[in-house]
Amino acid sequence: MNPDLLVRRSISGRRPPSYPEDDPGFLRMDGNTNLLGQNPAVERVAARAASLELNHYPSAISAALRAELARRHGVPPDQVIVGNGSDELIDFLTKAFVEPGDVVAMPTPTFVMYPFYARVNLARVVEVPLVRPGFDLDVDGLLRAKPKLLFVASPNNPTGNAFPERDLDRLVAEAPGIVVIDEAYADFCGQDYTRNLRSDLVVLRTFSKSFGLAGLRVGYAVGPAALVAKLECVKPPFSVGTFAEAVALEALRDPAFVRGSVETIVRERDRLAEDLKGLGFHPARSDANFLLVEVGDGRGVREFLRGRRILTRDLADFPGLEGFVRFTVGSAEHNDRLLTALSEWKASPSR
Repeated sequence: MNPDLLVRRSISGRRPPSYPEDDPGFLRMDGNTNLLGQNPAVERVAARAASLELNHYPSAISAALRAELARRHGVPPDQVIVGNGSDELIDFLTKAFVEPGDVVAMPTPTFVMYPFYARVNLARVVEVPLVRPGFDLDVDGLLRAKPKLLFVASPNNPTGNAFPERDLDRLVAEAPGIVVIDEAYADFCGQDYTRNLRSDLVVLRTFSKSFGLAGLRVGYAVGPAALVAKLECVKPPFSVGTFAEAVALEALRDPAFVRGSVETIVRERDRLAEDLKGLGFHPARSDANFLLVEVGDGRGVREFLRGRRILTRDLADFPGLEGFVRFTVGSAEHNDRLLTALSEWKASPSR
């Protein structure tokens, strides 16, 4: 049997993605995770893991975590849905609301999983370029697309900037379909659009960034109950494991780690940006836990830093960002190590 004759047309001709293997001992400044360490909630829950009854399936809807998130956001539990990372919720949104050929719009450059899931689910993807030099939203362009589903990350990945509330307000008010505001990095700028919920707005959040729990894959969405109910129609049960739910709950109940991480990363982000300018680089304004930096030769910098056992993300795959690199902000020690390596690159006669 030839699978090419049977495969869905949305993935016909595609090749499986290739992922680099994990490199133990490298400083991983490429993933926008919390470089200050994993949340201590992991160890506390691990100490009582025997009481979690892992021989049974987890809660089908992560009921305890859902209730706690609802309490914290001041909404009923039926306005919250928990998923295996916010990536899974992006998939749910496209599965639940997009028919083949429907328009799914987003600014570009942005998080690559929006167009990925839209195309897999046979949507027509409309990508509206951000306005340079500040990477501002083209609100009129996004509205002209008349999307059934509109994704906006604020702060945006990979540019790092949060968008003005007036722009988000206008999109929510005037877009003809559902607006999804992805707040994966919102803790680093104090943004919280869950306070502005309305019938056609969904807000995504994750435990992968400030919470230091990327390896557990826990995310959630907050939205109107009627809309969340439709997402539950495409959600498989048990997608979040018992241990992951217990750790996420423990992390919510002890916010000291997140608070300290945010304070350190914001301080270091601003310091790192100034030091990069001092080296002759051009960092974009960031409201997240990473910096988008114009370096001229993105791939060259990435390979040089890899030789210094530092992993970074070059952005050559994003049109218009060929000369840029993205650095995750870490501790003072991490950032100083990066700055030292970049100074060596600047002085290298072979570059």
